[in-house]
Amino acid sequence: MPIGLGNRPDTDPTVIWQSDTLTTVLQSVLVVPLTTNLDRANLGGTALISSTPVVGPPQDSVALAFQMRAIPKSALQAKIGDLDESELEELELATDEALGRAEPKLP
Repeated sequence: MPIGLGNRPDTDPTVIWQSDTLTTVLQSVLVVPLTTNLDRANLGGTALISSTPVVGPPQDSVALAFQMRAIPKSALQAKIGDLDESELEELELATDEALGRAEPKLP
């Protein structure tokens, strides 16, 4: 899944979290916001997303699946990277936790 930036310079990166097929036919996209507050990784419904020199968010970040929302496609500014396989798996689990399909591992 791609990681993108919103249309304001102060907007945190987000993960576009829907199928490519839906993205092509809808005017909105489901996104999971990222935060650089790594303490949030201790919460259920979150996944750690690593920064890399070539792609990814500018800093190590936490995906907040429990804050998933739809935004207009026009609010996306630029693609900044892709999640690797382990990050995809962790975000899938975080989404399941946020939706109540899996019990979160709480601290």
